[in-house]
Amino acid sequence: MKDLNYLGIRKMDYRITYEHSLVAAPNDFIVHVPSQMICDVPVTVPRALLPEFVANLIRERSPSIGRIRNLRILS
Repeated sequence: MKDLNYLGIRKMDYRITYEHSLVAAPNDFIVHVPSQMICDVPVTVPRALLPEFVANLIRERSPSIGRIRNLRILS
């Protein structure tokens, strides 16, 4: 993700929880992540699109993750 500080775009940090599978076995949800901090989310992302944006960000950062389910924004 590009650094947006030089544009003066404010960013938010969110604590989330979710379950995920691996790319090799997309239907086998093997990991429950009880809490994870996602940093530097632009404030311009609409709240309704935030879960999808965060899920895509997780998959970009961890290519071995297949599907994500039960994603919740905690704070």
